[in-house]
Amino acid sequence: MKCIKKILKDPMTKLELKQALETILFVATLPLSPKQLAEIIGEVETKEIREMVAELNLSYEKTKRVFRIDPVADGLQMHTLPEHKKWAQSLETVKTIKLSPAVMETLAIIAYKQPITRAGIEFIRGVDSSHTIRRLMQQKLVRIVGREMLPGRPGIYGTTKNFLEIFGLTNLKYLPTLSELDMEKLPGENQLELPLEEDSE
Repeated sequence: MKCIKKILKDPMTKLELKQALETILFVATLPLSPKQLAEIIGEVETKEIREMVAELNLSYEKTKRVFRIDPVADGLQMHTLPEHKKWAQSLETVKTIKLSPAVMETLAIIAYKQPITRAGIEFIRGVDSSHTIRRLMQQKLVRIVGREMLPGRPGIYGTTKNFLEIFGLTNLKYLPTLSELDMEKLPGENQLELPLEEDSE
């Protein structure tokens, strides 16, 4: 990525820095860390990026704009407010991945119980889970985070950065508690579709 500082001859004003930050986040398809943003703009420190994000979000709120800059995984990303997403979704043509109820159940177990082995997952589900785990790994939603010191060195599974990005989470502590989940709204016989991030971890 080119550094904006090398493109411009004169130092940028505070307004120009904010405009550059907004533009980069508007066109970025994946979250960018404050460090990455500072390197792209070239005239600011990481601390200043965070300060400008806070100022921009305050301005968006005061002027009743329909978007915000949110922390996602270990980066920042511009999002439409939930109450206005239906208008954006009507135009979206992004690729999606389909997760069956069995795969979603396995993903939920890994997300809430991680780090966890396949044996642990199957103990909770009561059925063989090798296929569903493989499916989740193919979609880069879970990964092997370690191995147990047992014969065969069974893998220990956890969620990925891609999981955080797709579900719009800063980190795992923002997972909803089980009591907050409306189980009746979870997919039954139908499949759940999620946006596909092809280049994520």
